[in-house]
Amino acid sequence: MGARTRTLVAGVALIVVAAALAVGIALFSNGTVPGQGPSEASGDAPAEQSLTVVRGVIGSEKESLFADPEAKEIFARYGLDVQVTTSGSWAMAEREGIEGSDFASPSSEIAAAHIEDVHGDAVLSTTRPFYSPLAIATGETVLAVLGQNGLAEQRDGVWFLDMAAYLDAVANGRRWTDLAGSEAYPSSRNVMITTTDVRSSNSALMYLSLASYVLNGNAVVTSEDAGRRQATDALARLFLDQGYSQSSSAGPWESFLSKGPMNQPLTLIYESQYLEAQMNEPSRITSDMRICYPSPTIFSDHVVVAFSEAGQRVQDILENDADMAQVIARHGFRLNGANSGAFDARVGEAGLTGYAAEGTFIDTAQTPSYEVADVMLQTIAELY
Repeated sequence: MGARTRTLVAGVALIVVAAALAVGIALFSNGTVPGQGPSEASGDAPAEQSLTVVRGVIGSEKESLFADPEAKEIFARYGLDVQVTTSGSWAMAEREGIEGSDFASPSSEIAAAHIEDVHGDAVLSTTRPFYSPLAIATGETVLAVLGQNGLAEQRDGVWFLDMAAYLDAVANGRRWTDLAGSEAYPSSRNVMITTTDVRSSNSALMYLSLASYVLNGNAVVTSEDAGRRQATDALARLFLDQGYSQSSSAGPWESFLSKGPMNQPLTLIYESQYLEAQMNEPSRITSDMRICYPSPTIFSDHVVVAFSEAGQRVQDILENDADMAQVIARHGFRLNGANSGAFDARVGEAGLTGYAAEGTFIDTAQTPSYEVADVMLQTIAELY
C-alpha cells in the first residue's frame, strides 16, 4: 500500500469516528438513551436543550395545573414545552382542527368517547391519569337550612346532598322560602343547583348523567327512547330553569368565589377546584364556604386523548412521573395508578377537613352510554 493510499484510509477512518461521536453526543444531549421512552429517561435534560413544543386542548378546570411552574419544569425534563388552550369538554369533538393538536384532555370518559366517535382515525391512545368527584360549593347557612328539611346531612364531618330529595324539590318547584328555617336564607329563588351549559360543558353533562341515574331508580338509562323521554319530562328543567349558563366550569366557580354562597347557594363544581383553592395561596375560600357531595355522587375521569407521539409522551408523564403526581394532587385531583397515594398525603399535609377521604365513596352513579347521552343532549338542546 502506497503512502497516498494509507493517507486516504486514515482520513476515511477519522471521518467515521467523528460521525459516530457526533451521533452519540446528540443522543445524550437530549437526555435520552436509545431505546428509552419518556418513563424510562432520566428526566434531567440540560438547561440549554431546545424543547419540543406540544400543543393540547384541555378543560378549563385543568388550566392552573398545566400552567403550574413545577409542572412545566417536569415536562421540560423530558424535553417538552406543553402549551394548552381551553374548551368545554363536550364541545372539544366539534372544535375545528382539534385532531391537529398533539392531545386533548376532556373531563370525562363520555366526552372522550365523543372525540373518538368524531375523530377515531386520528386517535392513537387514551389514558385516565387522574379524576375528581362531582361536588357542590355552598355555605354553612345554606347547608343548615337544607339539613333541617332532609335535603342534606353531615356524616363524619362531610356534607352530602340527598339527590333524590333534591330532585323531588326541583320537580315540585320548591323555593328557599318554602323551606323550614328559611329565615336564615330568605331567598325567593327556586332551590336549584347552578351549573354550566349542558350543551358544551362536561360538568353539566356529568350532572345530567347523575340526575338521570337517580330519577331512573339508581340505574343507568340504557335505551335512546327512554333517554329522550326522560330528558323531555324531567332533565331539561334542571338546565332551562336556570336561565343563562356559562360554557365552562371556571365560570360559575369564579362567580361563587367572588359573590359568595349567599348569592349563589348551590354551585356545581369539581372537588378538585375547591381543594385546589384551599391548598394554594392566596386562598379565596372564606370561613362560611363549604364543600358538599351529591349522594350518590359521580366521578369525572380526566382523560388524555393522544393524536401524536408527543401527546403520548404527555400521557406517560402524567401517569407515571412521581413528581408530577405531587403537583396533580396539589391541584386537588385524585390519582389513578401507582401514585394514587399522593392525594391523601397532600391533603393530609394541608390539614384539610370536610372532604371525603379516598376509598370512602360507596354510592356512586354510572354514566349512560355515549349514544344515550348524546340523545339526551340533543333533546335538551332543541328545547333551548
